[in-house]
Amino acid sequence: MSEALNVGASRLARDARLLRTAWAYELRKVTTWRVGFVVREVMRGVWRPLVMIFVYRALLAGESRSIGGYDADGFARYLILAAAFEKLLFHQRGLDLADQVFRGYVTKYLVMPVRFYVLALARFAQHLTIQGGVAAALWCAGAWLAPEFWPHPVSALAFAQALVLVLLGSYCYFLVCFLVNTLAFWLDVVWTLFAMTSFVFSFVAGVLVPVSIMPDALREAFQWCFPYWAVCAPVELFLGRLDPSAFPRGVLVLLVSIALLELARGELWRRGLARYVGAGM
Repeated sequence: MSEALNVGASRLARDARLLRTAWAYELRKVTTWRVGFVVREVMRGVWRPLVMIFVYRALLAGESRSIGGYDADGFARYLILAAAFEKLLFHQRGLDLADQVFRGYVTKYLVMPVRFYVLALARFAQHLTIQGGVAAALWCAGAWLAPEFWPHPVSALAFAQALVLVLLGSYCYFLVCFLVNTLAFWLDVVWTLFAMTSFVFSFVAGVLVPVSIMPDALREAFQWCFPYWAVCAPVELFLGRLDPSAFPRGVLVLLVSIALLELARGELWRRGLARYVGAGM
């Protein structure tokens, strides 16, 4: 029994060292190309909400016009905050596992004394590090330039609850990206699946349209899906539009989603490796 514990502890320590080293490498890699960094990491996800702010202002032009309790300024605050939180969510281009499967590179992980998942997890840690800093910098800049217009948390508790939900939601997105990438062991339409899941998740998450103004049936259904708790719910908690008592339900939905996605991830990875023969899959 003690020997098994020692082996487990040794493996955990080795994975922790690998995660730290891989995270530092991924961080250096993504910040090396200055112009590419600005376009890819800083500006990603900024233009779409900016366009939607003008769309909502055009729709709600006039006195006392609103939709579901949101006026033009309310929509602007929602979209700004949704864009900031969305930057923290792991995205489909964060992993290149499918490309490695197609090119036959995964073969080397079958003989190396490391777990591939730890390397992928380093990508997730690097993403949170970069995007957390970018989102914080952009939010602070906006709060300094337009304090009366910028979204502010209603309380420290609301900010903490929103951040916990976003981080758990980001890990759910990471697991989904890993799962879709592993489908490359069987399919050659992975990028099409990414586009489809990205569109659906954006709608369920309320990235451009708050879920709270959708029909009751959709709203109730989406509250059982993790994307809703990754964007819309944190934004509305932050702004005081959602009761803090909803937080435990959100954590429960996200934790259950993580558990199910982890099971699916491990099973697909094992089955994929069992049939893997190299390039051309």
